[in-house]
Amino acid sequence: RRVLSDLSSGINAEYGDGTLSQNTIPLQKQIISLSDCLACSGCVTSAETVLIESQSLETLFKIRSENPDWLFVVTISPQSIASLAQKYDLSFVEAVTRIIAAARRDGYRYVFSSVEGSEIAHQLSGTELLQRKSTSNTPVLASACPGWICYAEKTQTPAILSQISAVRSPQSILGALAKGAASEREGVPRNQVYHVAVMPCYDKKLEASRAEFREKNGSPQVDLVLSTVEVDDLWKIAEQSHHSHTKNGFDSVLTAGVSYPVHTLSGGSSGGFAERTIHHVALTAGELPPPTLQFTSLRNKDLTECSVNVGGTEYRLAKAYGFRNIQAVLRQVRRGRCPYDYVEMMACPGGCINGGGQIKVEQGVEEVERRWRGALTSTPGVRVVQVPGAEETLMTSYTAVEKTNSALGTSW
Repeated sequence: RRVLSDLSSGINAEYGDGTLSQNTIPLQKQIISLSDCLACSGCVTSAETVLIESQSLETLFKIRSENPDWLFVVTISPQSIASLAQKYDLSFVEAVTRIIAAARRDGYRYVFSSVEGSEIAHQLSGTELLQRKSTSNTPVLASACPGWICYAEKTQTPAILSQISAVRSPQSILGALAKGAASEREGVPRNQVYHVAVMPCYDKKLEASRAEFREKNGSPQVDLVLSTVEVDDLWKIAEQSHHSHTKNGFDSVLTAGVSYPVHTLSGGSSGGFAERTIHHVALTAGELPPPTLQFTSLRNKDLTECSVNVGGTEYRLAKAYGFRNIQAVLRQVRRGRCPYDYVEMMACPGGCINGGGQIKVEQGVEEVERRWRGALTSTPGVRVVQVPGAEETLMTSYTAVEKTNSALGTSW
């Protein structure tokens, strides 16, 4: 059997028969790139840590030391904020002020919220759902979760992949916009803007490494992703005070000089894609306020469905979290029997709030979600966002990759 003493990129392994008296045979050193890894509900999102050199704190330190004149910007997810708030017994808003203070003290000129990217994604998803509903009986499968996307590309047919939403994830939308916004506002060349994202799961490191999410010069639009756990070690949130810096609000990626509000969006702690996509469908139909959605559980709490009438048209929605439920939906899709118009798919049981990069706490994910809900907007807050060139810059597509004999085909 193969004996691995360390799980890291570029490891050296030894091969033998497992006995104490064996003579081990050194194997050739192998380099594991981020795009080779499937970080779904397997090793990366378990208690283990995978060191990927291109997405590590060591890389960040090296880049910063070698490029002191570069402009550094960061995007922070609300799930990561909620996790840190839970660890340090803070309200969501209190955690935000400390996190932003830490980021600015650490030299980040702009601090963006991925919620702004979510708003853009929801709007584009609403348009996409309307188009799909009018031309096809196939569902829109949400694409915000890179663990589910990686699994789909390695196991599903082109027919299934064509039903995945073409809308980029909130992280990727901020990636497409942040460098240009910072470059224009500060008069710094775009290739000297370095974009870091703080996310609840290691899968987002996979997403940032995708070839289609790169600048024209080949550099990533999101240069480096840090998990909540990594940021906790880096910024020492407990030691921060919101008085550490005079500017405490998020920066808006769309509007210069405007603070983006500190809040989360209705629809659930995984981004609210199902609910808020329908909100934008309702906005297009002139139905305001948008309808309230009541999801009911099916075989388990991570598989839910809802029906709603918008503009005289019935829409059926579902949320499928965890691979057991994802596979159940995919079986329906393959047989042409999927009853849903839109499915919010997330690899992690419990969704993004329970991502593998979150801080593990004894109270469980319910308490983390309670912190997240403490910053919910009092109204649905649906708005129209004007983004130049949205169809070109904020959409993508997914293609099948070569299948291998691995655990990817396991049925949960």
